[in-house]
Amino acid sequence: MCGICGIYRQASEHELVEDTRKMLDTMRYRGPDQQGFKVFDQCVIGANRLSIIDIKKGDQPIHNEDASVWIVYNGEVYNFKELRKALVMKGHSFYTDTDTEVIVHLYEQEGIEGFERLNGMFAFALYDRRKKRLILSRDRIGIKPLYYSLTNGLAFASEMKVLLALKDRAYNLSLSGVSQYFAHDFTPGPNTVVNGILKLMPGTCLIKDYDRINEKIFAVVSPQSQDKIKDTKTLESRLEGLLSDSVRDQMVADVPVGIFLSGGIDSSTIAYFASKIKPDIKTFSIAFEEPSFDENRYAGLVSKDLGLKLYSDVFTFDVFAKLFEGLTDFMDEPVADPSVLPTYFLSKLAGEQVKVVLSGEGGDEMFAGYPTYLAHRFASVYGFLPAFMRKHVVEPFVNILPVSSKNISLDFIAKKFISSAFMPVHRRHIQWMAGFPDTELVSLFKDRLFDQAGDMYKSAGAIAVKAYGLTDPEIANWFDILMYLPDDLLVKIDRATMFASIESRVPLLDNRLVEFSMSLPFEYKVRGLTQKYILKRLMKGKLPDSIINRKKKGFGIPLTKWLQQEFRHEAETLLSKDSIDSTGLFNHAYINRLLKEHTSKAYDHRKKLWPIIVLMKWLQRYRLTLP
Repeated sequence: MCGICGIYRQASEHELVEDTRKMLDTMRYRGPDQQGFKVFDQCVIGANRLSIIDIKKGDQPIHNEDASVWIVYNGEVYNFKELRKALVMKGHSFYTDTDTEVIVHLYEQEGIEGFERLNGMFAFALYDRRKKRLILSRDRIGIKPLYYSLTNGLAFASEMKVLLALKDRAYNLSLSGVSQYFAHDFTPGPNTVVNGILKLMPGTCLIKDYDRINEKIFAVVSPQSQDKIKDTKTLESRLEGLLSDSVRDQMVADVPVGIFLSGGIDSSTIAYFASKIKPDIKTFSIAFEEPSFDENRYAGLVSKDLGLKLYSDVFTFDVFAKLFEGLTDFMDEPVADPSVLPTYFLSKLAGEQVKVVLSGEGGDEMFAGYPTYLAHRFASVYGFLPAFMRKHVVEPFVNILPVSSKNISLDFIAKKFISSAFMPVHRRHIQWMAGFPDTELVSLFKDRLFDQAGDMYKSAGAIAVKAYGLTDPEIANWFDILMYLPDDLLVKIDRATMFASIESRVPLLDNRLVEFSMSLPFEYKVRGLTQKYILKRLMKGKLPDSIINRKKKGFGIPLTKWLQQEFRHEAETLLSKDSIDSTGLFNHAYINRLLKEHTSKAYDHRKKLWPIIVLMKWLQRYRLTLP
């Protein structure tokens, strides 16, 4: 695991080296074990290395036999031994035992087309000296990040703040990116909130040849022909084999490996298969003082049942407040997911004992675990109710429900449901998941800025068109796989773990499991009111029934309560009139109303206030303004 960066532009070697060193130093925590770079004609590539495999010989950049192809690489390829064996048989010779070197020789042998064979998580930059070609590439799911800028040549890096640190280019806010951020709680790729900085899309290569730049897609995640096998036992057996193989492959490391264990079925499944391979593997969890947010008892139950050692700590408000102060040190791209803070806290806890952790990210997307998928079914039923009953019975009842600060409270769910039940599926899903409907963004933005922002649902609309013919829950599932997963969840875990200088791996996003999920009829994911149907059937008898049957809780924090009480002063300071007006973006009167309604407990506005707070914190750090 590493942080990579580089530049391809007309400049002196001294300038290229100085800029690269500055970029590497900006993200030294991503790879504290070794720093290296290589200068070519008008191009330099560099890496900070976190040593996981072949600790002694794996320093980067790495090259082929005649040093005509070089690479800097962030990630892990889990089928590298199989690929290496085939490449050796074709005459290639290796000087390291790393998975990194396999990519260099694979490119020599098969070109960009060979990248499709890589099973893993990665972002890398490969320089071909003969062709003077720079190739940037990212894995098909988007597990590892890669940002680039085409201002004054090409510059790229694992994190956006590395590009923001370069002084040879001027950046400003993207109004379109900011509006999409408020629509989703993140900015869907390839866009960011910064004009001039883009994300490389999953499964894509960016190719720089002299003055030409083009993109090439080498792998696509999309619905496949549904599996013709309808026998549940056969599907269970296939899934068990895939899970076992994935966990085994992702436990390969020359350093200690542990598990993030929440007590949910995803992380518990990983713990079950990992315990068969390494019975003394360590697990790590976070506890909360507020009972409705605390999952630690479930993590304890699983670890005890599997005979594993559990290490945990309590995420208190004091911890939250301290970590919030440094939020923008590691979250260089604004993402309004408050769980990044306990994820970082958990990463620091794990980092005291291991260098690699397995995480359950991706399970809800691959096996349809979010309650919203059921809600989309209920929305169609709700539409059959007489309008009079909806307007004069259901909606008045929901609106008088008392505001609760508990996790996934009834009033919060009910109010979200009725607010968007009759929207097109992509708009409905987004507004259930995030905070701001477009009707309120008009009030959030100052003057007529919202009118200039463009279509905030453009990315989701494009997915909806491609998913034509699927049911509403299936379409919603695709939004989460193609947007929420790579641009929120995987950003969160990458930044949190890397800032703690540990590597996170996601066995449930192994290529083979993804392909299995994509070919699985949806009835094996959601059947009746049972979600993750096939996974729960498989794990019955392997995990305690209380884990199999428990309702999804999610990794939330008591934000509603803290915004009303302990964090109120900090929120009021960040959202003061002077602070808001200094951005030139927002309408302070509207934000102030949200804050007063929330602190008076009249409404639960946490989903609207937190994105504003995060962006304001980010703007204070990076000082970007509108063009």
